[in-house]
Amino acid sequence: MSNKSANWFKQAGRAGNPLRRQSLRVGVTGLSGAGKTTFITSLINQLENHQKGLLAQRAPFDRLVSVRWRRDEVEQPFPYLDSLAALSAEPATWPQSTADLSRVLLDLRFKPRGLLGKVQGTRDVSIEILDYPGEWLLDLPLLNLNFGQWCEQMTQWLAQSPRAELAVSLRERLQSLDPQAEADEAELADLAGAWSAFLQRCRSEAGLSRNQPARFLQPGSDVAAQMLHFVPLLRANQHSEGNAKSWWGVCEARFNYYRDFIVRGFYDEHFRHLDQQVLLVDMLTPMDAGQAALSDLKGAMEAVLESFHYGQNGFLARLLRFRPRIRRLALCATKVDKVGPLQQRAVQQCLEDLMVDRLADVRHGGVEIKGIPLSAIRATRQEGDALVAGLQGKTGWVRYQPGDIPAHLPQSLQVNSPQLLALRPPPGLHRNEPFPHYRMDDLVAWLLKGARL
Repeated sequence: MSNKSANWFKQAGRAGNPLRRQSLRVGVTGLSGAGKTTFITSLINQLENHQKGLLAQRAPFDRLVSVRWRRDEVEQPFPYLDSLAALSAEPATWPQSTADLSRVLLDLRFKPRGLLGKVQGTRDVSIEILDYPGEWLLDLPLLNLNFGQWCEQMTQWLAQSPRAELAVSLRERLQSLDPQAEADEAELADLAGAWSAFLQRCRSEAGLSRNQPARFLQPGSDVAAQMLHFVPLLRANQHSEGNAKSWWGVCEARFNYYRDFIVRGFYDEHFRHLDQQVLLVDMLTPMDAGQAALSDLKGAMEAVLESFHYGQNGFLARLLRFRPRIRRLALCATKVDKVGPLQQRAVQQCLEDLMVDRLADVRHGGVEIKGIPLSAIRATRQEGDALVAGLQGKTGWVRYQPGDIPAHLPQSLQVNSPQLLALRPPPGLHRNEPFPHYRMDDLVAWLLKGARL
């Protein structure tokens, strides 16, 4: 009789406790090269190996019973197995960067705690991670611009170094276009391709971050190629006009479609449903590239963090007619294993110095911000005051000392190069062993902070 009573109490507790299963939606974003794919791969790996790694040493993961990756229930699943294959290959390579929207679904089950644990039963948490190309986030400012205003902005950007040097011939071609003249579709397609190539050079050669429209770099699977056939008209402004067949009419119509259906549709469908956001930033690469790259990163990150400017008059609330519910933001300087452990906090501090005003706005809007210097997969090891690592495309090992990182980022944005190396993943990575890292356990613990476990 006593066993039946105990079972009844367990069943009643499970049926009557709506908090037994909780859901958490997390958006992971970062500009190109921030390491988002590697981060998500490491996140799943750390949870799958929770009994072996640092997570086992901290609450509530000491009560974590099981982790299930629900890959068969997702229409566009995150390529976890492909990423593992790249990291465990001989030689190991970094996973391919995010090129389209994907999702991760993870089920975590925790043992109960306290005297009422047997009555309450286990606690389940479902984590959904939304992954998408970080460049897409930089299209957000387009929602507040018409085509003429965008043309004015691009004209200004193309007149400034280093874009001016990268776009000499393209700028001349765009300057020659009469907005009121009849458009040539073949020439327009060629110009759109040239604009895409220009954006690629801005990103790869100059280390620039603000590259619009973002879908010219990462179109995704939901955009028809012809709808990306538009370019800025450098002789146009916000007061320009033209008939439907003119350069102005054709480019304006496609810009409006891009803004109103591609950009707005994506954020309205996905962005507003997130509970938390993890923002990954490669701070070291623009520090290595110089002042112009840091300045461009600052502008890009201000546009990204505008997404978290909540309140009655928040940016998204005005433009998308809803109030987002994101309440917590993790801001992470990534790839900090490229510098020594004592320098890693300085990298994070420089990132927060770069964004000091915008971060203050976000906090004032009621968003909790956590700064975590992060290395999702640690590629270096410490030997004295030097680091040892392998280089991409080469065998063997190098021993090096990274350049100095200032304790604070100067307002001039002029810093000495940290003298970065292109590192390959460490050898011997396996799915059934936790990957070496810096502070992934801190990040995972932050994700579940506040959950009723």
